[in-house]
Amino acid sequence: MTTDTELVQQFQEQLMQFIRGLGLHRADATPCKYPVSMAEACAMVELMHHEPISQRDLCHALNLEKSTVSRLVVDLEQRGWIQRERSGEDARMQLLRRTDIGHEASLEIVQARNQRFGALLERVEPAQRANVVAAMSTLVEALHDELVATNR
Repeated sequence: MTTDTELVQQFQEQLMQFIRGLGLHRADATPCKYPVSMAEACAMVELMHHEPISQRDLCHALNLEKSTVSRLVVDLEQRGWIQRERSGEDARMQLLRRTDIGHEASLEIVQARNQRFGALLERVEPAQRANVVAAMSTLVEALHDELVATNR
């Protein structure tokens, strides 16, 4: 019989192998081999779904500090992927929007993600694929609950 301590140890070892296997510990590329940081890729995909977005809302969505997102926004502007615009509701607030180049980059990122993770899921037995996705959903929910509890 496995104890909780043993399960925690097995879980963290498997999770660390998963992180290393995907290359999440590398700062210069995403798991799908797109040559940007994970934060940049996540920001561009977030903009696809919630555009325009304030820098504050982007901080919340990415679970990153203000200073980190501020540097991220500058980097994305320098790439020509995003632009800032004044909010029509509050002139003090700047909203972020993708440029045409940024629109193309975000589509490429999503396509690369779909190819990478589709290929990974294909390596799982067909009968187990739904279980893998369900387990990931359970972990995401636990992380969300933890985040909500710590940000009260």
